[in-house]
Amino acid sequence: MKLSFLMVMKNLLLTAFTFFLSLQFLNTVNAQSTFTPNCDPTGNWILFANYDGGNLNIVVDQNIPNLKIGICTYEPVNVTFSGPFVNTVTEVLYAGFNSPQNNNTCAFPITTSSFTGINPSILTVNVAPPVTIISPPNPNYFNIPNGWNNGIICLYSCNVNANQGGCNTVDQVLAYFQSQFGGVLRGLNVQYNCWDSATPFTISSQAGNCCGACVPDNVTINQTVCSDQFPYQWNGLTLNGPGSPSVTLTNSGGCDSLVTLNLAVSPNSSGTDVQSACESFTWIDGITYTSSTNTPQYTIVGGNANGCDSVVNLDLTIFQQSSSIMNVESCGAYLAENGQLYSESTTFSYVLSNSNGCDSTVTVNLTVTPKPIASFTSSPELLEFGLTEIQLIDQSTGQIDTWDWVFTAENGTVQTSNLQNPIFNLSNSAIGSITFQLTVSDGQGCSDDVISVLNIIEDAAIYIPNTFSPDGDAFNNTFHVFGKNISPERFELCIFNRWGEQIFTSKDPSIGWDGSVNNNGSAPIGVYTYKLTYRFVNRDESEIINGHVQLLR
Repeated sequence: MKLSFLMVMKNLLLTAFTFFLSLQFLNTVNAQSTFTPNCDPTGNWILFANYDGGNLNIVVDQNIPNLKIGICTYEPVNVTFSGPFVNTVTEVLYAGFNSPQNNNTCAFPITTSSFTGINPSILTVNVAPPVTIISPPNPNYFNIPNGWNNGIICLYSCNVNANQGGCNTVDQVLAYFQSQFGGVLRGLNVQYNCWDSATPFTISSQAGNCCGACVPDNVTINQTVCSDQFPYQWNGLTLNGPGSPSVTLTNSGGCDSLVTLNLAVSPNSSGTDVQSACESFTWIDGITYTSSTNTPQYTIVGGNANGCDSVVNLDLTIFQQSSSIMNVESCGAYLAENGQLYSESTTFSYVLSNSNGCDSTVTVNLTVTPKPIASFTSSPELLEFGLTEIQLIDQSTGQIDTWDWVFTAENGTVQTSNLQNPIFNLSNSAIGSITFQLTVSDGQGCSDDVISVLNIIEDAAIYIPNTFSPDGDAFNNTFHVFGKNISPERFELCIFNRWGEQIFTSKDPSIGWDGSVNNNGSAPIGVYTYKLTYRFVNRDESEIINGHVQLLR
């Protein structure tokens, strides 16, 4: 012990000297009994106590309503308050011997305790105030009492039955501060040696530290287990279903704790995985299936939302790839479903998706029959007012068996013929547009048709051929619009390919299409669309004619 034998004797003398004072208040103090401090982590006052004093740094890091702080030492103490809530402290009370003997145990000679960081108005210093609990003598230590009975001077031990070496017992000190503070004890920090200036003591770390006094805990644990985890073992109990059992355990401070378990049950889940695939399917079980099935089952451990097992059933449909053969006869070029254009007889295959989304191989045996090409001219080529008949001259190519002619006058009358080169009668007063249509067919049912529009206007005429052959011979090398009294200021001839792209234009009636693509190479044989805009010199309005022309080589 820090107290020397001389100090002990001094204390004994002081005891004798003050004995008569003790007789005056014995009837107002209580005898020491079993100590059970009322310690509550939610209380509002905290006590710091030791023997040597020193540098005590208190950090107020919690906003506690009506917070009060007590300090008890034998030797002087330098107390420094800090922290974000230091201004919320309502009272600071020092009660101890506050020895003025310049003891340098803590490396500094001071004569009285100091307190900084707080408002001085809340500070009270009481030197050796009277005790309210008398400590019985301890015969094992020179017959001195367990605790000093003549005033509150110091505290460094929590054992009320052991000799305190001249200090008070913990029940004596706590009884004094409890009488001064009221409220509830929140924490008690007791040590023997000097407080170290490098160690901060936060308010938050003091709660519930009361010399081993037990504060019973009431703890509730919410637990969910899977249905296949029963029977469930918990703290020596065997549980076979949900419920709220309780057990009494010892907490880390050695106190009883009543622990209640709220046990809930989460069932294992199950579901069906519906799948479809072509030819084969590899499932989560790692097995590759090649036929439809609904029997496989797989357990995903901890797979549902609550961490319980999830049982999955497989419902699998396997679709097969398919194949087919098509025999196709085509008049002229054949556009297949694969986007390819075939102009000759051949056999080819392509893959499409069938109704189940699987590959379907289609084999096509294609027979291409050359398509006849309808073409004609007329005699005369220009129709003048007063003309009474016109002969149509067939210029079609291919194996042709039938010719079907339709002549439609502007007044709506229709004439037909099955001759190869028919003659149609015209009214000698006919004017306006007349239409000639030729449809040619071969023995396999392949056909082609062409339409030509001629205009009969008094003292004006226009003729649009439907075929030309830019093959370099002396005949029919350009596609011209022929006519009489056509205004050159209101003339435009445009040629378009089958994709609608304009490949030629002329605004001069004397310039026709020579079968080239924008003067950049020859156009392939085939049918082309023309758009003719014109006006006769004796008319006020322009006319537009859309038609087709066959390019031959």
